[in-house]
Order: sequence, then C-alpha cells, then structure tokens
Amino acid sequence: MRKFQFRKQLLLTASALLLAVVGVQAVTIEPVPGFSYIGKTYTFSTSDDDPVVLTINGVPVTRSEFEYAYNKNRDIEGAVEQKSVREFAEMYIDYRLKVAAALDARLDTVAAFRQEFRANRDMQLTPFLVDTVFIDSIARLQYKQIETALAGQDMLRVAHILVPVPQNAPADVAEAAKQKADSLHAVLKAGADFAEIAKRHSSDPGSARQGGLLPWIGPNSTVKEFETTAYALQKGEMSQPVLTQFGYHIILMKERKALESFETLRSQLIQALKRQGIEEASMEHRINQLVAASNGSLTREQVIENVMREEVDGRPELKYLIKEYHDGSLAFEVTKLKVLDPAAKDADALAAYYKKNKKNYQWDEPRFKGFVILLKDPSQKKAVQKILKKHADGDWRAELKKTINRDSTQVFVTGPYLAKQGENRYIDYAVFGKGDVKGPARFPIVETYGKLLKKPSSYLDVKSLVISDYQDVMMKAWLEELRAKYKVEIHEDVLATVNNH
Repeated sequence: MRKFQFRKQLLLTASALLLAVVGVQAVTIEPVPGFSYIGKTYTFSTSDDDPVVLTINGVPVTRSEFEYAYNKNRDIEGAVEQKSVREFAEMYIDYRLKVAAALDARLDTVAAFRQEFRANRDMQLTPFLVDTVFIDSIARLQYKQIETALAGQDMLRVAHILVPVPQNAPADVAEAAKQKADSLHAVLKAGADFAEIAKRHSSDPGSARQGGLLPWIGPNSTVKEFETTAYALQKGEMSQPVLTQFGYHIILMKERKALESFETLRSQLIQALKRQGIEEASMEHRINQLVAASNGSLTREQVIENVMREEVDGRPELKYLIKEYHDGSLAFEVTKLKVLDPAAKDADALAAYYKKNKKNYQWDEPRFKGFVILLKDPSQKKAVQKILKKHADGDWRAELKKTINRDSTQVFVTGPYLAKQGENRYIDYAVFGKGDVKGPARFPIVETYGKLLKKPSSYLDVKSLVISDYQDVMMKAWLEELRAKYKVEIHEDVLATVNNH
C-alpha cells in the first residue's frame, strides 16, 4: 500500500544545518583550579563558612553538600519524611560508604560508566556552552530556505478528504471512487461538517484524525494537481474533487497568508530547532571552536572540564547535581555487584533462606498455580493437559504448535499463573467456581491445568518477596563490613548547625 505524502521537508535537519559555515568569534577558556572530575573522586575546598560535617574514608563532606542532599530528599515522599538530621546522617553515611567501596573497586574507571557520566555531565553543562549567535544564524538560514521555497507566494493551511484510487485500477474501480468523491462533495455542499466527513470517510489516516487538516504547505511541497487546485482557492472555499496519483481529493482552504518577517517568526523557529537538538549541536560547535582556538593545547574533555570549573563556582546546586549523578551511579553499580545480583541469582541461598523463614511467607488465602486453556473442542482438553504436564517447565508452546496447533490455532493457552481469587476471571470461573464466563468466540470453552495451593510449595512461589528480604539481609551484612573497613567521623558540633546557621 502506498503512503500518502503531501509535504516535502522544508526545514533542514539539525545535522544538515551544521554544515553551514557561520562566523562566530572564538573565546579561550583558561584552566581554573578547583572542582574537577579526576577519575577517582571530586575535590572540594572547605572554609569556615562551609565546615566539614562528615569525614568518610578520609574524604570530607561539607555542610553545604550534606544540606543539599538532606533538603532535596526531604521533599521526596517516603524518602526521609519525618527523619531528623541525625537519622538522615546515618543513611547518608551508608551511601557514602558504598561510593568508597565503588572507588576502591575502580568502578569509576569502567568505560561504560565514564561514558554515561560524561553524557549526563555534558547535558547539565549544555546551557553554559550554548552559542546563541550560532543558533540565531541557523534560524536565519532556515527562514531564508522557507522564503526561497515560497518565492513570494502565500503559505496555505488546507484540509482535505481523500478517496483513494489504486495504481493501475480497473475502470470500474476508478469510476466507483469518482462516484464516492462526487457523493461526498454533494453532501458537503449541502452543509455537512467537513471535519466530521473527513474523520469518517477520508483514507488519509494522519489528517483524517484531525478532521482532514494538513500542516502548512507551500510551492513544490505536494503533488502538482493538489497544489494548483489549492492555490486557486480563497479562505473558506472548497474545491471540486481533484484527481492526483493518490486518488480524488476534496480540498477546503482553511487559511492562507504571506510569510511573516524573521523577527516575527524567530521565536517559533528557535523553539522548533531546540526540539531538533540545536542546543546540543550548538554546544559541540562551541567546543570545537574552543579546541581550535587553543592551538592544540586543549582537548574536548579539557574544554568541558574548564567550563565546569568556571560554572560550578558560585553554583553549588550545579556542582552537587553533577557529583550526585556520579556518586549515585557508582553506589548503585557497586550495590548491584555486591548485593542485588548475587542475592537474586543464588538459588541455593534463596531456598535455604525461605526454608528458615517459611512462617513469613504464608498466604491468607489459596492460590491457583497453573495454566488457562481456551478450547474450541472439549475433546482436546486431555491432550493439552498432557503436553503441559510434560513440558510445563520447558517449551510447551513449541509442542502445542507441533501437535495440536500445527495447521491453525485450535487451542489457546496462557500462563503459568499464580493467582488468588479475583485476579483472573477465567481462573475465578474454572477453579474457584465464581462468575459465569466464556472464552472468546473462537475458543468458548474454559479449562485449566494446575493445582490449588494453600501455601507456597517452594520459594519459587514467593520468589520476589524472598529475593527482596534476602537482599535486605545481605545489604545489612555488607554495610556492617563497610563500617568496619572505612573510618567514619561525625562532627557533631557541625551536624547540629545543619539548616540552622
């Protein structure tokens, strides 16, 4: 089936726009000492105005950094609600201990982590590297292209209804399409609402949903017959059915206007460019300029580092935001490595933990564990159940396809389920005897294969709960190890001044 395409792209993509040569003055950034990402940790200067509240493994945490974390998390529902500064300090120490463990494990040197961190850092720094002169020049270039394409003619906003005519359609098919188009046109002439007729009868789905409305068009932006007819209409006028390579169109002129000045459209053009990623493109353009202006003494990474040093001075929220992403990612990765993944994958440990704590995983009502079977023919029930019994833990779908559903779908099986009453209407009907339900028209007979359990048969029946609890146990033990391994100092006098100085 052919796609109906009226518009040609009048706007250049962001990448194509970058090919334009624009003159922007280069600015050299000199290295500035201070905050920097150096591959292992961040360094911060401290002062009497920003004393150290915690020291963890020799790394100081200033009061401003601690306040940033405390105040930010205090607003997250359920995070540190109703927790005192002292209570939060214990949570924060655990977090910083994870970061220390990650740094010792050199997770910050992993290429994937460094790449992800730099991408996030660059995103935070984009506003400080945006070159407004560059963006404005691209917007002007875009405007000039539109102006050239219009060649002094109006821009048009039209709605249309399409009655398709297939390529090489027989005469009777083409004639039927013409009669339908003429009939719709007559209905519209009699006063029917154009948008409603378009929604119900137009075969251009994209515009039909909008009542037939198309985006703004100009010269050479659609097929010639459509364009010629549209340009002959005035606002509010409707065309006779016009034939193009796609079929018959009924066109309604909604609005037409001359191209406004660049100053009028500048804001719209720049917003459209931002949606295409022009700010990121502008950032790369500016970075390349700075690298070139340094005569080879600076790399791209060094340029960004220098910009970061300049911009975080006096902007603690930016400094801590970048650091938070860096340290938070490390804390997650080391936790995943040391606790989350090992706990989730150790089947023997999970089984042993469940056996020891069975009383914590009892159900207050039974569950059905098994499959739902929808059938055409009740005589197929036993054959399906036999397959599920033999292949329940294997590829029962392939076995059904090879046997019963070989030529066409004769039975429909879903599962496995572990469901209590009220969670599945078919199970409610077939197992719990509740409701009066039938399968869909093709498979009206509802059966099941499985068993009703009053309590879990193994940890697998409550696996997610067991994993979560076992992870908590491992987490507690790991944090105790970290507290024994790394020195933690709490400067109580400074802690007492948090949010109170």
